[in-house]
Amino acid sequence: MGLAKVVEWIDIQAPRAEVFKLIVDIERRMQLSPLWGIASIEAKSNNYPNRGSKYLVRHLAGNPSVYQTTITDYERDRKLSYCLDVDQQTSVTWLLNDIPRGTRIIYMEEYHVEDENADQFNRSVRDVVKSWLSNIQRYAELRQSTFKRIIRWLVDRFYLRLRPEQRRVIVMILVMQFVSFIAFIMAALAMGIASLFL
Repeated sequence: MGLAKVVEWIDIQAPRAEVFKLIVDIERRMQLSPLWGIASIEAKSNNYPNRGSKYLVRHLAGNPSVYQTTITDYERDRKLSYCLDVDQQTSVTWLLNDIPRGTRIIYMEEYHVEDENADQFNRSVRDVVKSWLSNIQRYAELRQSTFKRIIRWLVDRFYLRLRPEQRRVIVMILVMQFVSFIAFIMAALAMGIASLFL
């Protein structure tokens, strides 16, 4: 078993304090994760997110289990680190830095992995992290106009509460509605052009 490390980063057009508040909000952060639906938050310490505080995560896929997460470092608006009580002995650090147009999130994860599965497991972890950071970016940037703030309110109120399979159904319905609308417009234009020649 060897130690593996994944480091990814993303730039977000939002103030560091706002982005950090999102990272510290366990439920919202988990809802933005591609793993939402196979993991849920069970309980957290009253002193969360201070160093030494804990929260429980229930893993629902495969063999259902509950594992404990312990905060190992906390610097307000700058850093959140925690370790997961799992076989891989995983530790995660979220670092936030100011950049000219907002905030840069640097995500670092270290874990132990079996040597024979290392490449595939590392690719899977990296894909999940990239998708997670992209989701956080899209969500955090829903603040730049009144329309985007309304979209964010709708996302908070309805979309993020859904399980992943329910989200996929909603997206599929919206895509079908959009395609139907475009088809209607095209048909109306075609009929209008045809009437000019009759």
